[in-house]
Amino acid sequence: MLSLNLLVARRRFLVLSGALAAATAIATSSLADEMPTPLSVAQLFANPAFASPAISDDGQAFAVIHSKGDLQVILTRAVAGGAVTPVAKLDDPETRLAWLEWANDKRLLMSAHARNPVSVGMRSRVTRLYGVDVDGTNFGWLGKRWPYYGQLQIQAFHQDEIVHWTPDDPDYLLIQVNPPYRDDWPRVMRMNVHTGALRPDHGPKVGVVEWLADPSGHVRAGIAYKEDKFYELWTRIEPEDPLELTIRHDAFAHDEEFLGFHAEDPAKIYVQRALDGRNAVYEYDLREKKLGALVYAHPEVDIDGLLRSPAGDWRVIGVRYTTDSPQIHFLDSAAERERASLQAALAKEFGQAVQIYPSSRSRDGNRQVLHVSSDTQPPTYFVYDRALKQLFPLIDERPDIRRDQLSPTRRVTYQARDGLSIPAYLTLPRGREPRQLPLIMLVHGGPWSRDSIQWEPEVQLFASRGFAVLQANFRGSSGLGAKHLEAGFREWGQKIQDDISDGVKWAIEQGIADADRVGIYGGSFGGYATLVGLSKTPELYRAGAAYASVTDIELLLSDDEWYSWGYDWHETMVGGERGDKERLRASSPLRNAAAFRAPLLIGHGVDDQRVHVRQSQRMAKALRDAGKDVTYLEFPDEIHGFVLEANRIRWYEALIAFFEKNLASRAGSSDEGAAP
Repeated sequence: MLSLNLLVARRRFLVLSGALAAATAIATSSLADEMPTPLSVAQLFANPAFASPAISDDGQAFAVIHSKGDLQVILTRAVAGGAVTPVAKLDDPETRLAWLEWANDKRLLMSAHARNPVSVGMRSRVTRLYGVDVDGTNFGWLGKRWPYYGQLQIQAFHQDEIVHWTPDDPDYLLIQVNPPYRDDWPRVMRMNVHTGALRPDHGPKVGVVEWLADPSGHVRAGIAYKEDKFYELWTRIEPEDPLELTIRHDAFAHDEEFLGFHAEDPAKIYVQRALDGRNAVYEYDLREKKLGALVYAHPEVDIDGLLRSPAGDWRVIGVRYTTDSPQIHFLDSAAERERASLQAALAKEFGQAVQIYPSSRSRDGNRQVLHVSSDTQPPTYFVYDRALKQLFPLIDERPDIRRDQLSPTRRVTYQARDGLSIPAYLTLPRGREPRQLPLIMLVHGGPWSRDSIQWEPEVQLFASRGFAVLQANFRGSSGLGAKHLEAGFREWGQKIQDDISDGVKWAIEQGIADADRVGIYGGSFGGYATLVGLSKTPELYRAGAAYASVTDIELLLSDDEWYSWGYDWHETMVGGERGDKERLRASSPLRNAAAFRAPLLIGHGVDDQRVHVRQSQRMAKALRDAGKDVTYLEFPDEIHGFVLEANRIRWYEALIAFFEKNLASRAGSSDEGAAP
């Protein structure tokens, strides 16, 4: 078994500034049993103090985004310690950094959200690439030199779709460029990382919307969605070969879809395909155009993707999947032993099992930055030196959060009214007896997303204030097999909503939740489910909150021309064809405003490109016209979620105050057991 010597001199490696001196206490604090001090909104939802740490190609230095309010600074430092060097800053709230990466040992690239300068029909945001040398020179936006197409500049479209980092050609990378016209197609350009200058590399007009490069940086595959209905994979074995249509099927058929290139054999790729109702990993032969050997299938859940070797040879060493938390099935015994040693060392350090995700590595793969977290551990980062078999603590994202303020999450299962088993996750507030608690039913988006046990700031905000939190993977949730996913098709506001209601009833029957103090909250589809719950089952809830919500499905479908949903998703998953309007209208919160009883908090971003802000505007007006208790908050410059710290803090301050006000005490009784 590989032995890891976890360094004990934590302070030497953790400290980037005086603000991080408390990080040692965070990692070693005990989990107290008493009710912790409530977490503030700023602790959980301000921009992370440190984010996106990336190690240089030679493994000797790292860079990180440091945030304080609207100020974002790029810092660098030697991995071994020493002086911290600021190399660039952004203090314009209109431009927010999302990630950074080393283009080579002397040059950093950063992706940022910025306002679209030529948006038509509605305001929107795009991504822009910035670059800076490690000495702080040559800092700026790389899209300035991007060309024009007619009257529109392609700099008005997303710029951070990196196809390949080309480590053997460190002054260039391959980037996908999306022309503004629908009758044109994305192409791959070779971009100079110092100047942003582009030159064509690849891009025949075959309808491809996503280009894919092999480990050597050759563009050898592309994915297309034809007629808004069919999935197509175009491939070639040798870089000089013409592309050929390899796979074509209905987008919902659960047939072969591309997962990755084979590291050694260019005639093979990896695909996912359904086996016994769950996505599994197979090899696929490009010469024969047929499915090959099964690589791995999990008996209960879908696979998430492939795990590559950190050594830089791109070998597939494992398959990722999620049960209650992310897991790996290893195909390489040495890699499995190494991961087991890392898990054991970090579990000992934190006093609990943690989730590990490699987020950056040196070119030779010897040094990796590991993202480490759990339900009760905010993200923290370590450097792992494979040659020395040592872990070096690096930085914490949120150094002012103590682990004794956090509450663990556990899996529960309940039965829906038609007998379907619903996996769910329950978080109970630390230090409180788990009986007759105020409950928040927290509904995930999608609905084809899923919940799991992981770091969840929203969950911890509620739990630290004395609320129990229930998250359900209702029918229509992804990752649990085709049967569970498809059981939610065309069930918006109906059987999906019944699953959510049955979860609330289960928590009440178990004695966990106080029936007089149940709230419901979610964003996007979760917001829609909140509104349906308040109108369809008003007796269940005493308060509800929704952000960026669908409020009327017909209105959503009418917006489809403006929103990039991809293939014709609604026919299969939602409905909306002729003859279906009665069902959709019956499940429309907007059309059922008179049925609301409980107070409602609604929020929406003005620049939302996913769900138009008028969905919430009309909902708020309908409720006010019906004489209902509604508070509507609108967020200028915001998207489908949050980019700006001030908007994020404003929403969560309002959210927790709203639920504390409306669920604080039991109806007709004293405040005993109330949320603080």
